[in-house]
Amino acid sequence: MSGTRRPPEASQAPGRLELVQAFVNTRDIEEGTDELASPVALAHWLSARGLGGGAVDGDVSASDLRTAIELRESLREVLLAHADRHDAGPATAALASLAAALPVRLEVDPGGAVRPAAAGSGVCAGLAGLLLIAAEAGTAGLWARLKVCGADDCQWAFYDRSPGR
Repeated sequence: MSGTRRPPEASQAPGRLELVQAFVNTRDIEEGTDELASPVALAHWLSARGLGGGAVDGDVSASDLRTAIELRESLREVLLAHADRHDAGPATAALASLAAALPVRLEVDPGGAVRPAAAGSGVCAGLAGLLLIAAEAGTAGLWARLKVCGADDCQWAFYDRSPGR
């Protein structure tokens, strides 16, 4: 995908799952670039996508950045397991540990429907929002179709629309 900032339309994830795909693709291995190269860059990325309750600002710490990068790379490993059907054990354990530390609460809408939502605001809420999108995709049967290229010099996230997956 040399020089490509977005995957072709056919490989874009549907709906909000595209945000998880874009998050994984903030690191372009082939080009050697990383959109999350600093705490300020992370704040900008989350804010531009409406993640973090609009309160992601210059108060993003180096620790927040490390957490975001660890989350991104754990997601990448899980998506690699989706592509080649290998055991995602270590990545799943890392993802579970990160997820346990992120703030989630339950919301009740005016119609009485209950759903999980990121709690609070800021980086942790933005990262929790990404995992909630992944959870919703899992419930809808879409999560396993989000994959990464298995080539070591690529690992670009794409959505597999093929009938046989």
